[in-house]
Amino acid sequence: MLTEFHIGIDDTDSRLAGCTTYTAALLFQELISRGFKPLDFPWLVRLNPNIPWKTRGNGALSLHFSLEDGRLEEVEKIAVATVEHTTDLNQRETDPAVVFLKGLIPNSLREFSARALHDILSVREASQIAMDAGAEAHLLKGSRGLVGALASVGADFDHDHTFEIIAYRTPENIGTTRRVNHDSVRQMDAIFRRLTFNNIDPETGRVLICPHGPDPVLLGVRGEDPASVTNAFNQLEINEPIESIIIFKTNQGTNAHLSCHRRIEALRPYQSTVITGRVSGAPRIVRGGHVIFKTGDETGAVDCAAYRATGSVRETALQLAPGDSVTVSGGIRLQPLGELTLNVEKLELTRVVDMVRLENPSCSNCGIKCESMGKGQGFRCRKCKARLPRASRVEKIEHRKIALGVYIPPPRAHRHLTKPSSRDGIRRPISFEIDRANIDRTLESLASISTAS
Repeated sequence: MLTEFHIGIDDTDSRLAGCTTYTAALLFQELISRGFKPLDFPWLVRLNPNIPWKTRGNGALSLHFSLEDGRLEEVEKIAVATVEHTTDLNQRETDPAVVFLKGLIPNSLREFSARALHDILSVREASQIAMDAGAEAHLLKGSRGLVGALASVGADFDHDHTFEIIAYRTPENIGTTRRVNHDSVRQMDAIFRRLTFNNIDPETGRVLICPHGPDPVLLGVRGEDPASVTNAFNQLEINEPIESIIIFKTNQGTNAHLSCHRRIEALRPYQSTVITGRVSGAPRIVRGGHVIFKTGDETGAVDCAAYRATGSVRETALQLAPGDSVTVSGGIRLQPLGELTLNVEKLELTRVVDMVRLENPSCSNCGIKCESMGKGQGFRCRKCKARLPRASRVEKIEHRKIALGVYIPPPRAHRHLTKPSSRDGIRRPISFEIDRANIDRTLESLASISTAS
């Protein structure tokens, strides 16, 4: 009898080596080679990016298969062995976890996964959720990886998702400069710009598909569907051998973490959140060129920080005025003295107030602008010497150059989950059906690419 079987993996990497996507890729390919049938592409689930103990992008992985009951134990052994093989347990911050779940994914797990996008969840709660769902957890050292491993299984991709094709390096090249021809990346981006995203930063020309650390990832191309990312990948000139290639379904580029609206009094450190209110103080520039502006609602006020690297977000923040209505999205940071700051990832300006400037009056006789005679002493016409009282100053509405709308940082400053402007209006149908034949064809295509490399 066939049954659904779900595997969640998290925290097999460290800042010095490894990558949880690599662990999942190896396991997925091993299970495919043994004849197991996947229900979907492997899932790369980005969770709350503000967690302070994340390694890099706070990604967790899950695999979904259709298995015979008699082979569940075999798959579990392969999974645990793969995680052990790809994890350096000597790294202090590495706490790998593997979760196994048989059958349908319960709503309690889906709700847990949704909250993991924007809040901090405890290991204790994760343990209880796993127990209630009937999930089995294997912890290879500490327990911190349990939260991500469990959350990756319950992810919701029904409303929006993207895909990423990732190529992995051979062991002897890890830690060396990645040999990908940048001109070929620019050419690929020109061809597939509408079907892929964040290949190139348009302002600087910087190539964004290659990481810079000592991990096994050579490059990753993100896009709307498996065929598009595969075709885009085939346009690249790669001048080093490739160990393997895989495609992940993912929530990258969807703003999934910016779905929770909160009142300011409810803000807590490390949340990802959205607040709506009014600017309650004039923006100021602080050291490093960052712009700080205060936003308030009926429950309180919080400083919002638009960093220099956020480009148009920073420039717009600098033009805000007290009374402007805004919706601000981003992560909550705890400052040294205990105060909270919202680091702006997205800024929506919904209403601007009129700014009034007081000007010197014009002389009723000569028509020319009068000059001030000094503090509190009124005004005097330069030509006929007529005098006017201080109260005769004229109110004039100042033209605001700022425009209503949504502002996001340039691609070079995007987080993994940031939805690029090129994806505005794109949403997946709720009843999205998995095309098993498409998965099989894509896997065969990737195998041939990898062999040719």
